[in-house]
Amino acid sequence: MNIAFAALSGLFTGGVLNALADRLPPLHPDFDGPFIADRRRTLAPWEWLPLLSFAGAMRSRRMVIANNRLRYPLLEAATAALFALSWAKYGAEPWHAGVACAFSACLLALGAIDVETRYLPFKLSIPTLITAMAISPVWLGSGPEGIATHGWWEGAAAAGAGFAFFYGIHLLGRVTGRPLMGDGDAYVVAATGALLGFQLMLVAFYITAVAGGLFAFAVLGARAFGYKTRVIPYGPYIVLGGLTALFYGRTIIDWSMRL
Repeated sequence: MNIAFAALSGLFTGGVLNALADRLPPLHPDFDGPFIADRRRTLAPWEWLPLLSFAGAMRSRRMVIANNRLRYPLLEAATAALFALSWAKYGAEPWHAGVACAFSACLLALGAIDVETRYLPFKLSIPTLITAMAISPVWLGSGPEGIATHGWWEGAAAAGAGFAFFYGIHLLGRVTGRPLMGDGDAYVVAATGALLGFQLMLVAFYITAVAGGLFAFAVLGARAFGYKTRVIPYGPYIVLGGLTALFYGRTIIDWSMRL
């Protein structure tokens, strides 16, 4: 396999992710009302393919009303790019690249769904966490250089710590009556911790916080000038932090140590 084939595989995977992003979120009566039957219909085989998934979605006006037309090509292009990066970065050991591809695909799908619906479906986040926990001892024990740690247990500990911290924020929001974070975010963070270990998870947290803070500052500035802006939920920032740490976390740590 070469990088071009990895990118092509990512393009086809992106078509599948688009189909899942249309089907995994729960039905919402106010939003999906006239289109519930369309969302429940069985997809034709060609509707799982790149570009053709966009054509299939055009059969329903729901996509146009949802204003998610750009998601189809963007998600497919992003998946192709990350599959190519996975192979370029970790292709010396095919199973390393495979894990990076699978993790990237899951995070991209979760981020795309959260942007559109402000919801992280348990049907995807929990299987992602379970799979990450299952392969974590091998991945952190004999995975790529820069990710492998000295302790097979570190993934489970990092997942538990990340989950406890983010779920605690979710519970605090429920107690105070001011929603701070969804419970789905905690599962995504836990999956990220299981695959990255403590050091790289801290890098992911830092990227997440900086990206979220910068966007919040931009939103406040835009609103001060009278522009209507939409607040993006926290899930996409977690995805950005996790992917950045997966591919460049060790580089960021080495660079910071030289400062």
